[in-house]
Amino acid sequence: SPLRVATNAMSRRATLAAALGIDRGRLLAEIAAREGKTLAPETVGDAPVQEVVIAADALDVARDVPQVLHSERDAGAYISAGIFLARHPETGVYNASWNRTQVVGGSRMRVRMMPPQHLGQYQAAAEAADKPLPAAIVIGAPPALMLAAASKIPYESDELAVAGAWQGAPLRVVPAKTVPLLVPADAEMVIEGEIAPKLREDEGPFGEFMDAYVEVGRNHVFRTTAITRRRDAIYHVILAGGTEDLALLSLMLQTEVFKAVSPHARVADVGCPGQILGCVVAIEKTDDAQAKAAMRAAVAAHRWMKFVVVVYADVDPHDAEDVLWAIHTRFS
Repeated sequence: SPLRVATNAMSRRATLAAALGIDRGRLLAEIAAREGKTLAPETVGDAPVQEVVIAADALDVARDVPQVLHSERDAGAYISAGIFLARHPETGVYNASWNRTQVVGGSRMRVRMMPPQHLGQYQAAAEAADKPLPAAIVIGAPPALMLAAASKIPYESDELAVAGAWQGAPLRVVPAKTVPLLVPADAEMVIEGEIAPKLREDEGPFGEFMDAYVEVGRNHVFRTTAITRRRDAIYHVILAGGTEDLALLSLMLQTEVFKAVSPHARVADVGCPGQILGCVVAIEKTDDAQAKAAMRAAVAAHRWMKFVVVVYADVDPHDAEDVLWAIHTRFS
């Protein structure tokens, strides 16, 4: 491919904090405070993401999108760092979500999506009316939109407006060329198209974030209507289950835990060392009842939670060795 490829761009807590203009020590508290706020996007005329436009009759996704094979048994090239943007067919509210997308060829790709995921609910509503769902795949999105796409924002919230609030400035957007959507003007690449109704094709295998393969399944078909990008676009890829994937996913889960535990104890920090199906909560304990209350609240914070460890604030919840040391020396 003539395009450059980049990965591990957002793999550190310090990088995520800097991208939002937030002090690292205040990251969870600030995200939690901004989560309920919105800032409407700003439509602009200058859009770096539309410097190059490839129309439907000239495109081939197998040629115009870099072909990256992530794991040995993957069914082929996948878009792994693509954020799907879509509007609810009735309310017009924007949803942003990460979805793996298998590159097929011509205008055709296959995407994994289903309820209860919000995008899956949008598609189900469109499909019930026997209509396609217009969508755009954003690659190299502004960091605030990356995090909004990984968050547990309520179904009725507009994620373009939430991303603006998180970055402290309106998200710059531009009308897409072939679908009725606004897309980030400063992204690296946007793949425009629609998700076909009542059409499924075999998708997979794919090496997913749990370090195991998802085998072949019947999934949705995405028909590409245009590709737009910067002249010098950098194609972003994320290894499922790698450092960057877990950093983006875990930050939003940590925020949910922070909000759930805060009424019960002063939270110093929350970490997810190793994976995202459990967490470590560091608290500034003032009485003996707080640890158990914090543990119960953290377990209930999201449905993926399998274990919770509560430690004193002098233990680094992101360092598995430090956490294990605390368990060995302080647990009784």
